[in-house]
Amino acid sequence: MNPTGKFLSRWLIYPATGFLLLAASACNFGPSPKQAEQKAASNAGNATDPGIDLNCIMDRIQNPPEAFHYSYKHDGSNSVDEEADITPQTIDGTFKNNDVSRSFHGDRSDQPSWQGAGMSLMGISGMSSTMALVRNSSATVREGAEKVNGYDAIRYSVDTARASGGESSLYSNTLGPGGFEKGGIWVTSQGCPVRISIDSEMHLKDGSVHKDHYEEAMVKK
Repeated sequence: MNPTGKFLSRWLIYPATGFLLLAASACNFGPSPKQAEQKAASNAGNATDPGIDLNCIMDRIQNPPEAFHYSYKHDGSNSVDEEADITPQTIDGTFKNNDVSRSFHGDRSDQPSWQGAGMSLMGISGMSSTMALVRNSSATVREGAEKVNGYDAIRYSVDTARASGGESSLYSNTLGPGGFEKGGIWVTSQGCPVRISIDSEMHLKDGSVHKDHYEEAMVKK
């Protein structure tokens, strides 16, 4: 099952929360204008809080502003492993999906090859519902500034166990009793993730447990 199908199966298992996640993830992984306004107001007088924008990763792959090494890994029932060296002119990388593996090359002067290489690095979209569940919630907390992969970054910790009230019920209904999301995300001042490490467990009603681990990195050259 592809990542999108897997997440859709989550919504079918927990229909009460499926619509909420679908609406949250939609087509844009960044904050909505209303959410951004609310977040800006809540952080008035503090350092800028950029939030987390997965769209930025895809933008940087398609329109790289500099040379960097990119990687994305998903360990789970539908494993994905992507690696690429990216410059404003070329993309060279490898893609693995379970037992299928291939390499690719894209040249900015050859649009079909450039677009094909970029599409080979879109696995991060499989994290959309995972991030939608915790973004802009008490599960995600800004921790401070760090230097990561050559970038000045802001670290956010993610832990659904610290939620309370309605959010706690949402996580329990979506992930199942005992399920969780936990890890860390490092972003630039524009909210672009330069490192992600997230573990997710979904405890299903039939007693089975689905485990997923996500890793993403952009390393400046």
